[in-house]
Amino acid sequence: MKNASLTIIAGPCSVDDNNIKEIREISEIEATNREGKKQRAIAGTRVVGLKSRTELDAKGEGMGMDYEAYRKNVEIMMNGGGIRDLEILPSAYIAEEIVNSTNMIIATEVMNPLIQLPSFEGKIGRGKLLPWNPAVNQLGWHIEQTAVFSQRNGWHIGIKNGKWIGDHLHSADHEEYGGKTTMEKTWSGLVKYAQTVEQDIILIHRGVDVPGKGDFRNAVVHNLSKRVKKESGAKLYFDPSHSYGPKLRSHIVGAVVEAMRMKSEHDEYLYDGILIETGTSSTDTEQHITVQELKELVSVLSSFRDLVAPVENKKVHKKKGKIKHSYKYTSH
Repeated sequence: MKNASLTIIAGPCSVDDNNIKEIREISEIEATNREGKKQRAIAGTRVVGLKSRTELDAKGEGMGMDYEAYRKNVEIMMNGGGIRDLEILPSAYIAEEIVNSTNMIIATEVMNPLIQLPSFEGKIGRGKLLPWNPAVNQLGWHIEQTAVFSQRNGWHIGIKNGKWIGDHLHSADHEEYGGKTTMEKTWSGLVKYAQTVEQDIILIHRGVDVPGKGDFRNAVVHNLSKRVKKESGAKLYFDPSHSYGPKLRSHIVGAVVEAMRMKSEHDEYLYDGILIETGTSSTDTEQHITVQELKELVSVLSSFRDLVAPVENKKVHKKKGKIKHSYKYTSH
């Protein structure tokens, strides 16, 4: 089977000094592969320093550890400064340390590419960063900006589907009703803004907020994801945390196993990866699986899929005078 390998990216909703230990524990999880050999099982982790909240808390509560530095950088840009004048975001130091010590991929949410992504340049090497857009931001030009950074640094790019489907859930998830939903059109369109990226372009299915979703935080629409993957030719990851949410948290592990068994019409696995919230976090921790549950999930998945292990990090050339240092991460 062509795409039997499966990439697992697991970590907290938002990173802080309190959950670094859990990220390290996640990085050490092993599995016995289908050849009977032990290997590291988790290819990457989440390091999200700025959150895309529905409502802004001006004091920064729940906005992530990068919020204060981000606001400073906005002010710098508004007062005529440039990228070289920006302060490095705290999460970029953490990301660098994690990559250097574990070789894992870093996945991070990006709202403002021009202000956030310069912090990672010169710190995160080729193939080691997966920036993605929040579901509430479906603007192609932000994807295009992220793609410029990704192309220049050899990074991947993730594209989450929009929250709003533009149709009723029942009709949208069945091909016999005909036509594309608004979500499909937008999602496929965003891929075209990222076509300059040489590394992986990854669709991230995180469900949709639609009438009829029941206890789901966002209703799962695997069939629509299959259609967009087929049309775009991009890889496809499943984000069960934002789909099943806190009310159905106990169903997440089983749902992931079921989804990772799904096939396309060509008998290839539908999903190439998983982006799953794990451990504890100051934000949305009620929809995280535990580290122990992740270990159990890995054990099941490795029985029928080949898990992608972290690969050696290619050191990056430090760009002198690039950005001012404003935060020093100390390993715990």
